[in-house]
Order: sequence, then structure tokens, then C-alpha cells
Amino acid sequence: MKRNIYLLPLLSLVALILAGCGSDSSGSSGGTGSDPANHGNTAQTREPSGSEELSELETRLGNLGFQIPKEELQAIDFTLQDLTGRETSLSAFQGKVVFLNFWATWCGPCRAEIPSMEQLYRELKDRGFTIVAVNSQEPAEQVSAFVQEAGMSFPVLLDSAGKAGASYTVRAIPTTYIIDPQGSIRGRMVGTREWYTPQIISLVEDLLS
Repeated sequence: MKRNIYLLPLLSLVALILAGCGSDSSGSSGGTGSDPANHGNTAQTREPSGSEELSELETRLGNLGFQIPKEELQAIDFTLQDLTGRETSLSAFQGKVVFLNFWATWCGPCRAEIPSMEQLYRELKDRGFTIVAVNSQEPAEQVSAFVQEAGMSFPVLLDSAGKAGASYTVRAIPTTYIIDPQGSIRGRMVGTREWYTPQIISLVEDLLS
């Protein structure tokens, strides 16, 4: 995957943060604590509008609340340890539809959406779909205990230094990216939602087809 990504426009990002978890990662409640101005280039995303033609898939993503890249964006690769200490790279999942989710155990909205994420994963994991849950700067023991309690069976990686979150301009959690099998970012959402829905399942199936 190419190491380039564009940062989101400030006003759009603020609006999404207010609609999402509501805790800025630079604040006292936790998160990556990074300034996206120090990472990468300028953001370019678009919302569905009558002024430009969007594909059917882009329109569906927009209707579901995702921000859509203005041009093709390749996901930034990173390598992190999983809960067993094994190093895993995002690029290892290329060829699948990847649901890249940034989260933490202290974030109430993150915890609220995990059951529906687990349902979605169990429904589609054998069909070329995976969830990669990147935990933000928490001790491995704490994350492992929560994962067992919550019954999370999808891959969980530890962003101990916050570098992966910083490269993806994560300023509030949960933040989720949808990455297609070719490694392109198709949409981004900041905030919690119910993921196990017919609309999301259909979207993933279309990305796989």
C-alpha cells in the first residue's frame, strides 16, 4: 500500500467529531494526542451533492454517513503487535474488504458498537471481509481482558505509540475506514453506529464482488 493519505478539511472533521465520541484525542480523556498538521498532505473528501456525479457505491456510502475521498487514496500501511505479541501489518489483509476501526476500552461509544461489529465479522469473515481493530495507547493486559469479556474474535492490534492513529488523522474515536480489496480507502466515519444492518452487509458484498 502506498504511504500517502490526505487529511480531512477542518470544518468537516469538527462536525464529525461533534457527532461522534466527542472526545478529542488531544484532550485529557486519551487518544493519539497527535496533530494531523504534522502528518502528510492536505485533506480532500467530498459529500454527495448535485454538483458532481458520484458512483452508486459512493452515493450509498454517503447516505450511510461516510465521508468519501475526492480522489483515489491508498491506505497507509503500518505494522503493530497483536495481543500475543506477534507483529501484523495492515497490508497482510490486502485482497479483503477491511473495516479499520480505531478504538479504546475507555470510550463508551466504542464499547457500544463492538457487539454489532462482532456480528458483522461473524457473518462475513469467510467471504473476504475482516475487521482490524486498532487500540489506542492502552496496556496490552487491559485490552486483552476487555477483548475476552466482550467476546471479540476479530484481529486487535495495539497502537502503543499512537503512530498508526496519527497517520490516519484519528482525533476522535471511534473512527472507522472502509478499505477495498485493492487497498483503496472508500470511506471514513467518525462516531459510533449500528454496523450489523442489511445496508452495511450489502455494501460489503458489493465491494467484494
